[in-house]
Amino acid sequence: MNTKIITLGSLLWAIFLATGCSDFLDTEQRGVTSQEAFYRTDQEVEEALYAVYNKMQGDNLNTFQFKNLLSDDATAGGGGRGDNAQGEELDEYRFGSSNSILRSMFTKYYQMIYTANLLIDRVKPESEVRKIALAEAKAFRAYAYFELVTLWGPAPLVTRPLNPDEYAQPNGKVEDIWAQIEQDLREAIPDLPLKSRLSAAKKGNISKGTAQAWLGKAYLYQKKYDEAAAELEEVIQSGEYDLNPDFSTLTRRSSEFGSESLFEISYADDLSTITEGTSVVAYCGPRTPWFKAGSSGITETGWGWTGSRMELYDAFVAAGEVVRRKGTLMSEQELMEDFGGSFRIDGNLPYGSDGSIRIKHGTFVDETPGEAYHTISGMNFRITRYADVLLMAAEAHNRKPSPDDVRALAYVNRVRTRAEMPARTSTGDQLFEDIKQERRFELAFEFVRHQDLIRWGDAQRVLADKGKKIPRGDGTFLEFPDAGFKERHWLLPFPENEMNVNPNLVQNPGW
Repeated sequence: MNTKIITLGSLLWAIFLATGCSDFLDTEQRGVTSQEAFYRTDQEVEEALYAVYNKMQGDNLNTFQFKNLLSDDATAGGGGRGDNAQGEELDEYRFGSSNSILRSMFTKYYQMIYTANLLIDRVKPESEVRKIALAEAKAFRAYAYFELVTLWGPAPLVTRPLNPDEYAQPNGKVEDIWAQIEQDLREAIPDLPLKSRLSAAKKGNISKGTAQAWLGKAYLYQKKYDEAAAELEEVIQSGEYDLNPDFSTLTRRSSEFGSESLFEISYADDLSTITEGTSVVAYCGPRTPWFKAGSSGITETGWGWTGSRMELYDAFVAAGEVVRRKGTLMSEQELMEDFGGSFRIDGNLPYGSDGSIRIKHGTFVDETPGEAYHTISGMNFRITRYADVLLMAAEAHNRKPSPDDVRALAYVNRVRTRAEMPARTSTGDQLFEDIKQERRFELAFEFVRHQDLIRWGDAQRVLADKGKKIPRGDGTFLEFPDAGFKERHWLLPFPENEMNVNPNLVQNPGW
């Protein structure tokens, strides 16, 4: 997949050049609609809205899959040392401001913000279509700023299209970014339809429940527990969502847009247009040619760039977890014994692998269109699930000034019942620790673990040794004493190229 790396400044400059022709010509270019002439019909407004969706969909691996490498669940593998150099830096916490994956992530969020700002700036709520489009654009802008503030902290806060002399924006204040996230979502919620009211053609659109869950999550991250509990209760009491009874199918095609889905990134079923699919299998599936799937159904054309870790597998086993473990990852032994597969060549595993094989958000043969597109899948990424809502609500009820552990336990145990695990009975701080474990087991490889560890203050303890010993695949290890989470990693570095073009941006501490 070709990935264009564009900085915030250069992106805005390119758009200025592309749309500023009227400043130099007296006649409008034929076949081109300027921004000023667009947004005049409901159809054009919807087209502008789907440009925002397209930004969410594009460059998916950098934004979603590689974020897993910052957690203790995933590891950066490949064909050998350096094959996945940028991912290795993330996995080992040895990255700097020049890391291209972080740069691409940062750029993606501002691409989303820019396209959302254009729509919000130019569209008035003069019809139902326009009101809903404005609400969805605000929700997307809130989502992008949530990622920025939880990963980078004081990122530039831009809420309107900028003039060329305004491109070098200073750091935003963290409290102002959170306030903007809350405002956007509060304004969006009244105008968004319930999930049950979405048409089949718009089943992947943001609904009222999506925005309510995102607002509850924003409150939770700020430790506004009463507000978080109230907002997440709105989602739960709406009756719009339920748990999928089969954990093993949560990220499979059969459960897309199902009862548990609040929001997912949609990819095309018809993959004759390659750009409408996702290359998750090429980047993140078990490494070919080492991996032989046997009867498991997992595709054999992966690169292994975000594989699983046996430490996660062992944590599942220690907790007595079977259902969620089998729906998340398997061991090399299980691959051989249960499916007749293998993961070795001449007795060696691929570089970076400890023998575990990721299943969740992996790609299966029956979900790819054949050898012509063997590295492309139409599988959707689940961004927000109902189980996540239940666990966030449980945490909010447990942590609020007047705790409601009865309700918190009820929500935790609903999730555990689906996993065929016995009910929890803990309260207080022990329940909080149990909720943390539930989130790890339930949401592994769903792009939230790193940010959970950061907000809980657990990252430095849990990730202190991450990347210090990397398996070569032959039973020996590369050792990096300087690897692991350090004080400066509480915030990511602003990309080097952004710092070079923006004299008003101050780098985060330690970078």
